[in-house]
Amino acid sequence: MIQVSHTYTLTADWQKQFTQLLVQQLGAELKGDKLLLMPKNIADGGFYFTGIIPGLSVVIWDLKFKKSINIKSLKSDDDLYIIHYDLSDGMNLINIQGDKTGCKTNLGLGVFDNVVDKVFQPIIGERIFAIRLLVAKDLLNFSVINGVQRERNKRKAKKNTNNVFFYDHIDSESMLIIHDIKNKSFQDPTFDIYLKGVVLRLLGTFIDRYSDQASILHYIPEKEIEFLNITKEYLLDNLSANFPGIQFLANMANMSVSKYTSSFKKMFVNTPNHFFMREKLFRANKLLKSGSFDSLMDVSKELNFCTLSYFSLKYFKQFERKPSEDFVKNTH
Repeated sequence: MIQVSHTYTLTADWQKQFTQLLVQQLGAELKGDKLLLMPKNIADGGFYFTGIIPGLSVVIWDLKFKKSINIKSLKSDDDLYIIHYDLSDGMNLINIQGDKTGCKTNLGLGVFDNVVDKVFQPIIGERIFAIRLLVAKDLLNFSVINGVQRERNKRKAKKNTNNVFFYDHIDSESMLIIHDIKNKSFQDPTFDIYLKGVVLRLLGTFIDRYSDQASILHYIPEKEIEFLNITKEYLLDNLSANFPGIQFLANMANMSVSKYTSSFKKMFVNTPNHFFMREKLFRANKLLKSGSFDSLMDVSKELNFCTLSYFSLKYFKQFERKPSEDFVKNTH
């Protein structure tokens, strides 16, 4: 597996170092000073970097990898958050401070503190499309971050073994904004200007969405993260079954029911039941489009929905369209 490491900074220095590394180590090609194309034997596509305003920059990933690769962003002293939007065709793996805390979901949105190591392992053979906003913490000076900062100051004298991050789904407004840029070519003459507008709209939407949710960012002990991810992976591996129940999951995580429910919601911004249903519906979306089923009922049964009408109701609530609108019938 190919291993690449770099560091995010508030200046363009990280971009220059990352570019030099990929050019020298992998044979990537730099076009201008913002577009980096990967060699064809490793991936089709590349990365696009640009600054927006002081304290805010963006990197876009738009590739289809042919070989396994781990891209590790090392922790640094630069005070910034990484807001990661993922609209990839498949599920990518993100590890926070080591493999034990890996997150592999379709949630779409992740927020990470630059004080911890992060490893991004993209899926092979599927289009990877992700936008990463690198945001100075001064720009996110609202109630959510202030609450986190107060907690950090309380613990300043202690060894820092806690991480600031959370996962969530991408809201519909941000989804529409991202789709606008996803359909444009990196080499479009207006791409850079258009991208800057997109980034400012995304950041504005993010602040509007989370500024009044005082508990959305959390310090979560690493051991708790490990147990929470064990239960999360269990849910993802059993989407064709019924929800196993909170007591079962709490026992798996070695927590009480109340502690488990609270910690899971802190980390994934949703209850275990709602998380499970949302992931089940994302799986349904892929199955409907796969062309492998003869009817909607077959898809419904595959995912163990009690009735087709219940499946249709849940699907419409998640995607605001009927399952039949996404269904591709098996023609073999």
